Amino acid sequence: MTSDTTHYVSYWENAPGQTMPAYVALALVSMRRALGDRFLLLTPRTVSEHIDADIMNKAWAFEPLNFTLANGIEAIVAKSDFIRMAFVHRWGGAWLDADTLLFRDPSVELFPTGLSHKLHWHSECIFASLPGNPILAQALAIGLESENHAWGNPGRIKNNIAQAADAVIPIGGEVIDPGYRPLYNFAGCEVMRRTDITIGAFLINDVAILKLYNTYFRRTEARRETVPEFLVGGSLLAKLFLHIEANTDYWVDESDKLIASVA
Repeated sequence: MTSDTTHYVSYWENAPGQTMPAYVALALVSMRRALGDRFLLLTPRTVSEHIDADIMNKAWAFEPLNFTLANGIEAIVAKSDFIRMAFVHRWGGAWLDADTLLFRDPSVELFPTGLSHKLHWHSECIFASLPGNPILAQALAIGLESENHAWGNPGRIKNNIAQAADAVIPIGGEVIDPGYRPLYNFAGCEVMRRTDITIGAFLINDVAILKLYNTYFRRTEARRETVPEFLVGGSLLAKLFLHIEANTDYWVDESDKLIASVA
């Protein structure tokens, strides 16, 4: 599979009584814009068409967490950890978390020689393979046998990767590093809420892809903004979407369609 034919997949499910955050809707729109028909968004209505029943019917849960999640979120995230591995194992392609922003198709940067039967791995948030990957198969088997799993390490996949280095193609952190310092990562993602940073000061590197860290943003949000409210708020994150497409009506219209497809 060459880089320009790589298919991408993500998953979103709203917790009971919750709505999709504006930045997640916009991120998913950015994926569709960059990838077109090569992007598939799985939802609770469609996921069973692609994932075996043993994955969907299990009550997934995490080992005790040192932080709290909103009601219903933990089970969704825990299930999503195995949906992603099950999809890529069965169908092949690349997984992107729903809170991933694409400036353009990232395939050349992520998979410069295309996909292989090895596991192309940055983290549980960005990975890929051709169908039948044995590391994913092992993680799925461990997960199905376990009552719960560690946050960020479903089916002990990171342990398996460490023991099978020859079967892994690492995706380096530089592909998602915009060049801004302090380094943009989970610990420094509050920068996205600032209004005093320009696009040029943040996007020093010509990256195709950024992580948005929904777990942090959701836990620390003061209120849930609508897409129009978010776009006019002046935050760095809002500016990044408008850097891709300056027309706010485009983002509002496309986000409305996407949110309706998940509701």
